Amino acid sequence: MQTDKDENAAPAASGKTGKKGAWHHGNLREEMVKRGVELIELRGAAELSLREVARMVGVSQTAPTHHFGDKEGLLAAIASEGFRVLMGERMAALKDGMTKEQRLRVVMRVYVSFALRHPELFHLMFGTRIPDKRKHAELMEASAGSFQFLSNSIAEFMAADSNSDRPPRYSALAVWSGMHGLATLLADRDSGLFQVPDAKIDQVCDSVTTVLLDGLKAAQVRESGEAAPAEKPAPRARKTAKAG
Repeated sequence: MQTDKDENAAPAASGKTGKKGAWHHGNLREEMVKRGVELIELRGAAELSLREVARMVGVSQTAPTHHFGDKEGLLAAIASEGFRVLMGERMAALKDGMTKEQRLRVVMRVYVSFALRHPELFHLMFGTRIPDKRKHAELMEASAGSFQFLSNSIAEFMAADSNSDRPPRYSALAVWSGMHGLATLLADRDSGLFQVPDAKIDQVCDSVTTVLLDGLKAAQVRESGEAAPAEKPAPRARKTAKAG
């Protein structure tokens, strides 16, 4: 059986150590987070155990406790990694030559795509499995970075035309609320409450995104002092003759 001393020992000549030969000296924490992500996506956060993560990596059962403290600490590290993966996917999807609206649409769409491909990780990042996320500085920093990225994208989208003094943060909160709701509903389609065929997901996402962006544009018009389009009066109901 390995001991904590084994965990901190110098790496073998091959540069690898542990039963699996899967991790290098110095990146044990990252390897345990990686294996934790795999377990969560396979079974869910409730089934995750520190012992199984240690077994998968090939270290002593006390090694995860040394790095994370307890299961919640490991879950917080995994959730933090989820936010970093989400950020990376957003950055990879942005291309040179995109308009401001195209860039914002991509940032919003990747959020939903991430939830669909990683539903268990998505629920861990935003759900109540980690009751008080403020206890975990790494997680708070990663989640704040994700929201700030969305806020910056909205500020870029609104910058040229808006005379509003309203901080982009509030617009970002509105857009995030809409996209998070859609992402959650789509990720939980198996519950039967929100049934959308796979072939219709892109259409639904595009439509919801358009509604949210139209709301931002309409707010810009109102706050710039321009007159909103007049609504047409509703047609009067026709009077019908009484029978008899």
